[in-house]
Amino acid sequence: MSQMPEGQVPPPYATVTPEQRAIWEKKAMRSLAFGALWFIAGLLITLYTYGQAASSRFGGVYVVAWGPMLYGVYRLISGALLLRKSRR
Repeated sequence: MSQMPEGQVPPPYATVTPEQRAIWEKKAMRSLAFGALWFIAGLLITLYTYGQAASSRFGGVYVVAWGPMLYGVYRLISGALLLRKSRR
């Protein structure tokens, strides 16, 4: 943001209120929590199906649930960025 001349007030859209920062922080924490849940769920599905396939006598098919894990990483990154924005 550029420097304002002394005595001049920035326009209302250029300022961030403490209430807005609190909303951003709450959304960021929720995004971090959901991201962790999605990632862990995908990882558990992958590990469970791999364990079932590995214990089978003739081998088997297992699922690598990369979709939920990728979505979880996306939510974790977006939540971290929003948290950083709320604390600046």
